Amino acid sequence: MSTILILDDRATNRNIYARLAAAIEDGVSAEVFADPADALEWLEHNRVDLVITDYKMPGMDGAEFTRRFRAMPNNRHVPLVVITAYDDRSFRLRALDAGATDFLQSPVDHFEIVVRARNLLALGRRMAAGGEPEPARPPPPPPPREPVPADLRKILDAMPALVSAADREGRCIYVNAACAACAGAEPAALLGADAAALHGRERGERRRGRDLEVFAAGRPAAPYWEDAPGKAGRRLLTSKVPLRNGGNEVMAVLTTSFELPAEAAEGAREESGAALRGAG
Repeated sequence: MSTILILDDRATNRNIYARLAAAIEDGVSAEVFADPADALEWLEHNRVDLVITDYKMPGMDGAEFTRRFRAMPNNRHVPLVVITAYDDRSFRLRALDAGATDFLQSPVDHFEIVVRARNLLALGRRMAAGGEPEPARPPPPPPPREPVPADLRKILDAMPALVSAADREGRCIYVNAACAACAGAEPAALLGADAAALHGRERGERRRGRDLEVFAAGRPAAPYWEDAPGKAGRRLLTSKVPLRNGGNEVMAVLTTSFELPAEAAEGAREESGAALRGAG
């Protein structure tokens, strides 16, 4: 028997989702809440197999609810769907960063929510069957192995550019020699580090946000200019592209930054702007 938690501040939506839950599979039990705080209190003493939550709610939005849900024991891998009426990437990025598994846009297609919920319940069962019971305070994941072959690493180390790659959790899975030197560490010591350790807190937060945009869109971000850290009068032209695995899923974001004097960077920007104006 599966338990689905439904959270929405609108009674009409709660009633619709509860009725649809019965069509997902036999034996489904729906626990329905209008207030995120009430749902979190109930979750302290109960387990669920799937969560369906609205994004825009008074007092606590869907991203904050998701973050608190993921912080509870045994809830790290429970599938969670966020429903939002807003076609705004920032809402999705916040929910994704908090730990959302999937998204649906309101008004929800009834057939789609049933099929997705059925698939997510099956996914949750496979994950539960393949691992041991999760401890209340799970240990941090081990640093990922560097995915770059030795020959390619030599080429990237020789490039006059800062090159790094980060996974979905924001952990560094590759850094070339120039980028490591900029961070004041050996490349091997930075594997598994977060963006703040590699780039500093403020710069790391900005870069992490752009990484999440690439993960969400599944395509390269537009190149942008930023100040070179610790080098007055120098600018970086930075680009970000998705790295895909054999299943065509985005597994990491590759970041490449080329350093230029500020005056050269300004000239390049003006030439680029003029070219775009001419093309228009």
